Amino acid sequence: MPQRFKFHAQLCPPSFVKRAAIALIFTALTGIAVHSKDVPLTAIELFDGPNGAAFVQLSGLLINGKAEVRSCGGTTEINKSTYGKLAKISLNTSVTALERDANGVMNLTRGSAAECVVPSNLKFDKDESLTPAQLADRAIVTGQVVGSSPAGTTTVPAFKPTVKMVFVPAPDVELGEFLRATRAHSVAQWQDYLGRYPKAAHNDLAKQSLAALLLKQGEDGLASYRSSVSTSSPIYSDLKTARVRTDQARELLPANEEAAKLRENVHAELVLIADKSRAELQTYKQALAGHTAGYVHLATARQLADHALEVDPHFEQGLTLQTGIAAEGKRVDTAMRSGESMVSSQHYDAAVTAVGEFRAFADEEPRIAAIVDAAYKYHFDRGKASAADQKWHDAVEEYREADKIKSTSESASTLKQAEKEFQSSTNQTAATAALQQSSVFEQDKRYIEAYEVLADLPDGQRALVKDQMQALQANYVASASDEAKKLKDAHTPIQGRADEIGVLKAYDYLRRASSLQPDDQDLKLRLDLISQTLSDYYVAQAKRYLDKPLGSGVGLAWLYLNEAQQYKSNRDDIRDERTKNSSIHDVRSTLSIKVVFRDQTSRRDSSGFAEQLSDAIATGLETTNLPVRIIRSADATPVEPNFKLIGDVLEHRPVTKVGVESIESEYRAAEREIPNEEWNRANRDYETASLELQKAQKLLEGAQAHGKKKEMSVANTGVEDAQKKVEEYHRKLDSIPRTTLSDVVKPYSYTRKTIDLSVVVDVGFRIVDSNGNTIAMTPSVKNTAQKQFVVLENVKPEDTKNVKQAGAPPDEAQFLTDVEIAARIALIQDVKEKVELLPTKILDQARKRLMDGDTEGTAEAYILYLNSTPDAQTAEREEAKKFLREQFNMNWPGSAA
Repeated sequence: MPQRFKFHAQLCPPSFVKRAAIALIFTALTGIAVHSKDVPLTAIELFDGPNGAAFVQLSGLLINGKAEVRSCGGTTEINKSTYGKLAKISLNTSVTALERDANGVMNLTRGSAAECVVPSNLKFDKDESLTPAQLADRAIVTGQVVGSSPAGTTTVPAFKPTVKMVFVPAPDVELGEFLRATRAHSVAQWQDYLGRYPKAAHNDLAKQSLAALLLKQGEDGLASYRSSVSTSSPIYSDLKTARVRTDQARELLPANEEAAKLRENVHAELVLIADKSRAELQTYKQALAGHTAGYVHLATARQLADHALEVDPHFEQGLTLQTGIAAEGKRVDTAMRSGESMVSSQHYDAAVTAVGEFRAFADEEPRIAAIVDAAYKYHFDRGKASAADQKWHDAVEEYREADKIKSTSESASTLKQAEKEFQSSTNQTAATAALQQSSVFEQDKRYIEAYEVLADLPDGQRALVKDQMQALQANYVASASDEAKKLKDAHTPIQGRADEIGVLKAYDYLRRASSLQPDDQDLKLRLDLISQTLSDYYVAQAKRYLDKPLGSGVGLAWLYLNEAQQYKSNRDDIRDERTKNSSIHDVRSTLSIKVVFRDQTSRRDSSGFAEQLSDAIATGLETTNLPVRIIRSADATPVEPNFKLIGDVLEHRPVTKVGVESIESEYRAAEREIPNEEWNRANRDYETASLELQKAQKLLEGAQAHGKKKEMSVANTGVEDAQKKVEEYHRKLDSIPRTTLSDVVKPYSYTRKTIDLSVVVDVGFRIVDSNGNTIAMTPSVKNTAQKQFVVLENVKPEDTKNVKQAGAPPDEAQFLTDVEIAARIALIQDVKEKVELLPTKILDQARKRLMDGDTEGTAEAYILYLNSTPDAQTAEREEAKKFLREQFNMNWPGSAA
């Protein structure tokens, strides 16, 4: 604010100061108007036309025929008498603007002050009293219109409320357009102005005004979008408005912080849209991988990405998503085109294969559904045709293929009926063939073969030959009994595998014969005796393997005990052997691992860490998917486990480095009183006002001495005004303290302590078998961490540089614990991965022993493998079972005989 207005601004209320500041802006815009009584007034009149803000350039401007107005004098009602006493104000060089406010009151701006005025040259009726606004209605503005915008206005617009005149030295179109844009306060008007005057003097102010409008619209658009996000239809156009307005504002004012912040907020919303799109795309991919419905998620992802790019075509995440979504969409479209082409050429299976990856989307994509339906109909119709021709095998295949392509109640029921018919046909064919073969055996008096070829048929087929079986039963029982006697005589006592097989065959003959003639006590007795023979043999074999050193035969022994119990279930010696050797079996026939950890450090910083690792690994291994038996280092076992995990703590230490420096600062040591400059200024104002009061009083005394009433009235008003100022300044002076407190600042030093803390934890392990051979190892699992801590000590609370006591010495134990935990997690994961590979190592050992001719060692390894892996149908488990069956005549528990 210019110096000449400084005093008034201190005395005026804030609203008046604001108006004065606006007046100063107009003064800066228009310059000092060059007009006087002898020079015609030139002004820019701003008003609202039919199409918004407008202006005319006026020359020779007069108000009621005069280049003057009258001050309102602070009155609210003016009559003829008071009007004549109002001070006249010439529209001279000090006047910058004249306007009517929304209430119709005329306000004149000169310098920084705005004051109420009324037109000159008015006539009053008798006893007429009017307000300043009513008097302003009688103002008639005349002058010559020398230009207008928009063009076409040729007459002086009426001086209505809100109309404003800005006085200028000469007509100025650029200034008029600037003032018009200011009045319009619209984006379009400011853009029009800047487009027409890109290098004008008011360019910076125009840019700031336009940028403010753009940012307001951008903020409103962002707020509107955010409030719509929770609805089913977010208003993306509002977010686009926010982005466009932000970019326009940044183009005008590149360094504008508000524009940068709004741009960040818009970008944050775009990131959220991209995150939603990415989540939808991921959901689609999961549905695709899981062969479930979810095609709609690809469309949703595409829509979200498109919306993001509608808002900002250069949004990088949106472009990346659009590319990925387009690629996924292209894959689906390519598959559908290929499938449709295959259907057209009647290659239905190839068509289904073409869209096979996307078949789960058939209910969501009609094109996929059409391909699937066409292939389904093709196979279903072929199935119907085969069924009509009683080609039940072909019918089953076609119906099964149709049901595989598209499972429906129709396909399920027809497939079930076709399978029933096919099974019936198959059973009849097989039964007929078996009867023919049985008849041949019977003619040769080979009654055992004649009967068993029928007895070994499946249930459905055996039911068709039950009459023939009944007819052969007597001859079969006699022949089986005789054959069993011969086999028993030839192969007892059991001396080897051939004898075992012979006795087992005799047992099977007697078992079947006895089931056909349950009342035959001789058959029953002979069956009991041969069962005892087999059970005794298996118990003897079990004891032989249990006697092997270090439990090396306990796996086979346990299988033999199981076999013995099948033939004689209630034997005390079997229970005794199991009880006596169960602890050995639990170690040697399972995936047993002993965990031992050794500390290779000085143990000063790692006391107990090795034991913690040992317990953690043991606990971690117990949670694996494998049936692992964990033996801790302190546990005693009758024999050594199959494996031993030997771990080593290689390095375990914290390192602390401390740096200390002294830093200079200042603090408030005390306070002192100093003169208050604001009180001094107020006091000077008060003294000046007092002198003016004295002068006014002397003028009044002089007027009274001469007896001039008019001068007395003016002088009396001057005294009253001066008295008011004195009282006002006195009140202000009383409200201000005469002195203020000032800080006494002194130097001091505080301590900055920098603590560098680092931790190293390095562990390793190896897994060895019962022979001490290393079969897996990880030499080092190393974890390190480093962190710097800053501690400010001895900081005074009164520090004047805003330094605060901060930081605390680090908890070294906790820091070390955190690194230990990370190392432990990594180690356990590595150990688990190695242990999960042990069954493969065991299988490799079995195969190697087989190659070396070690039959019993191979059997023990295969048994260990079977006990170490889940009970599932795998080629490796079948390999182990087959070996035991062929080499030891044993069926693994749960396997078919």
